[in-house]
Amino acid sequence: MMGLTDSAIDSTATGLLVRYVPAGPKRDELLALVRIGIKFERQQHIGKRPGCLAHLVLDCARRAGPPYSFAQLLDQLELEAARRELHGEQASSVEKIDRIWQLATVHLPKRGRVQVPFKTLQNHLTDSKKICAP
Repeated sequence: MMGLTDSAIDSTATGLLVRYVPAGPKRDELLALVRIGIKFERQQHIGKRPGCLAHLVLDCARRAGPPYSFAQLLDQLELEAARRELHGEQASSVEKIDRIWQLATVHLPKRGRVQVPFKTLQNHLTDSKKICAP
């Protein structure tokens, strides 16, 4: 711990253990557990979070209302596509719903124009149902 002051060492969990717990096997065991906990904490907020598409499906599901069926979701998405045609790109990110090919064409901020299969929309609807339904 070269270059660290006593107050900097005390501000860390391992520094507190070293300073206030007497040396011995118990302290070494506690230090190992604290270090594992620190590594675990760093991993906690890493992962995939719901993106624009999930939020879009959630908004459409809320507008459609219960019983949150896939047919209602598709109707709402088609309304979003029509809104985009009438009012331009800023009105909605949904460009087209193709029921024959079972694809939705959506503009996502990070990925641009994306064709999303209906199965992905169904998965997002399932997640949205868990949020919407009590």
